[in-house]
Amino acid sequence: MKRALFFALAALLVVACTDEPELADPEPAPEPVVVEPEPPPPPPWTESAVKVKSGQVITKLLQDQGLDYADALAIVNAGKDIHDLARIRAGETLTIRSDREDASFVALVYPLDRFGERRLHIRRGEEGESTWVAEEQARPVRVGPVPMAGSVAGSFWGTCERLGLEAANIVEFAAIFEWEVDFNMQVRAGDGIRMVIEDIRDAETNEHLRYGKILAAEYTSSGKEFVGVRYEDADETVGWFNEEGLASRKMFLKSPLKFSRISSRFQKRRFHPVLKKWRSHNGVDYAAGKGTPVRAIGRGTVKIAGTKGGYGKHVRLRHNDKYGSSYSHLSRIAVRRGQVVNQGDVVGYVGSTGLATGPHLHFEFYVDGGYTNFLAQKFPRSEPISKKERPAFEAVRDMYLPMLRAIPRAGMQLAERTEDDEDTDGGSDLHAD
Repeated sequence: MKRALFFALAALLVVACTDEPELADPEPAPEPVVVEPEPPPPPPWTESAVKVKSGQVITKLLQDQGLDYADALAIVNAGKDIHDLARIRAGETLTIRSDREDASFVALVYPLDRFGERRLHIRRGEEGESTWVAEEQARPVRVGPVPMAGSVAGSFWGTCERLGLEAANIVEFAAIFEWEVDFNMQVRAGDGIRMVIEDIRDAETNEHLRYGKILAAEYTSSGKEFVGVRYEDADETVGWFNEEGLASRKMFLKSPLKFSRISSRFQKRRFHPVLKKWRSHNGVDYAAGKGTPVRAIGRGTVKIAGTKGGYGKHVRLRHNDKYGSSYSHLSRIAVRRGQVVNQGDVVGYVGSTGLATGPHLHFEFYVDGGYTNFLAQKFPRSEPISKKERPAFEAVRDMYLPMLRAIPRAGMQLAERTEDDEDTDGGSDLHAD
């Protein structure tokens, strides 16, 4: 009985399953129709670059482009309030716009800065008028962060130039770490450079114009990593901080000169090149060209600003009750006695006044009034980022630091070293010329 009931239930189950309607295959989704936007029509003019030749005046240049003298002179006069084209120099380049159909003169475009981000545009007035209209235009640009990396081969400056950086970018990079690294003596071949930097391009042509602000940076030397993230606070004050939010800035800079080389160190016994006798050398000598700006290593009050015997033109600062510094053999003094200067302010310019055989800076550092080897000093960081600013800083940090960390340490392929690049040992010359 039970066996017969089991087979009957099984048969009903089979019938139930086979009675279900078969599901139809889903219809394939239609292929998306991609409508390519029509490219914008070309402008009604064409452009040609014209380079100013030696001895060529602007009116003659414009006459060579098909204008008569009256129109050429009117164009120069129209632009005078923005830029005097009569003072254009040989080697400069301007752009001529010509009508696409009849090749007649349409407009003149002249760059007002190195990268042409500001430009003078002069065009003919309304149809039928003989006047010319001049205006200053901003070149439309697109700015985005890009990675960059390399390793020091030859000089630090030369390495950065081969990465495509301009002088302003190199100085900014060095300034990020100037409280941690003395770029006059601590740079070594193989030191690592990584950064996230603004890439500024023409918005219409995508032409690379220049690199802008450094957003995050890392310098690796002798196994130590120094990291800085750019942050601008609510008061529009720009600072550099590590990932914990500690400021790069310290009480004193690592060097009173941005780029130079140490020619003589602090030592108890040195043969004086002028006096021709052995005596102590109570400071550090930095070799640099005459006129190189000399910076205050920290905030302080000017105690001496004048001539002082063998020191020549001499500036001495009192930083606080414990620390002081002085700057000697200057060609010119840029401060006065009693003046309060901030860290990085220019106090004078390198020279060879006093007992000096050539242009250099003699720098002394004092602790409790006594001579001290500045190169052996270690100073604490300044205050960390405020609690109020920390959330905004962390948002910026978390945006750029992962980009920085993702850059391969091998970096870019650098150009071959040139004969002008010197080996970067402890006393190598790192100035920019």
